[in-house]
Amino acid sequence: MIRRPRHIAILFLILALTVPAASAQSIPLEQFKSMAAEAMQQQTLPGISVAVWQHGKLEAFALGYADVEGKVPATPQTLYRLASISKPITAVAVLELAKQHKLDLDAPAEKYCPAFPAHPEVTARELLSHRSGVPHYKNDAAAENTRHFNSLDDAVKNFAAEPLVFPAGSGFHYTSYGFTVLGCEIEGASGESYESYVREHLFHPLHMSAQVDDAHIEAEAHLHFYSLKNGKLVMAHPLDTSDRLPGGGWLSTPTELVRFAAGVRALLGEEWSRRMWTDTAKPGEKEHYGMGWFLLKLGPHDAVAHSGGQLGTSTYLLEIPSRDTAIAVFTNRDGADMGKVARKMAERME
Repeated sequence: MIRRPRHIAILFLILALTVPAASAQSIPLEQFKSMAAEAMQQQTLPGISVAVWQHGKLEAFALGYADVEGKVPATPQTLYRLASISKPITAVAVLELAKQHKLDLDAPAEKYCPAFPAHPEVTARELLSHRSGVPHYKNDAAAENTRHFNSLDDAVKNFAAEPLVFPAGSGFHYTSYGFTVLGCEIEGASGESYESYVREHLFHPLHMSAQVDDAHIEAEAHLHFYSLKNGKLVMAHPLDTSDRLPGGGWLSTPTELVRFAAGVRALLGEEWSRRMWTDTAKPGEKEHYGMGWFLLKLGPHDAVAHSGGQLGTSTYLLEIPSRDTAIAVFTNRDGADMGKVARKMAERME
């Protein structure tokens, strides 16, 4: 029996899942460029990058600037802060460990993350679905953190003793800190650093080269992050994301993220992908969330998505699994609505 390296085997699986359907329509690229240009004008965006995947075909383009002052154009290879699109990445890593029976989703989080001992009732399953009660950022100072943490253990200890906002499992409360705990659990379950595990088991098989958000990388890439103040673009406030890497600390491109979305089922298999995309909402709750993904309807189709909002960035990743379609729209300005653009594009692909 011939054994292929794992990343080659996964590539074959991705190709098998993305054989072009006879009825597949072409990607209306010129229409999408017009939509992106309209969004740039309406929302005062410095730059915008878009990638679209459908049935194994990938199209990508960019408009505007990665660096307005230096007149450095945005490109399909421009790095952006993923912000909360980091959460689906971490979710896939957690579920891959669960699939291998290395991490019990219903065990106390402290089993794998000893830095989180104050709440033994909190589990990975609750953290993945934002039902743990772990708090989110307390204020703007926490959201705009400039303190550097040398490890996820240190980052977890920064908030581990804070009280839960409600008993674990009793409601939905969005939390990036909860995903920091999940990153710590990945380290305990795998025996590797969070970054190393994600690179080896997710990024390498999918030929991704995402980077940890770092000021040196931003400078080398001639990438600037912007905010909108009084109708004008200004440089965004400095940010250190070392306290939230698993929930909001990666840099990548829309092209890599649509490849990630298209490859999820190859990484996890159909059964675990189905579990990840199963609604955890209780009757009467407004937020429909699986494990690491928001769930929504686009016309007759079930879709999964995640937005990202952070200083100097607004991102959106959308996937329609039944149509093997994924769209990613990123801009280097905070407070923008990229979800509206991505959903409008998805409607044109019907």
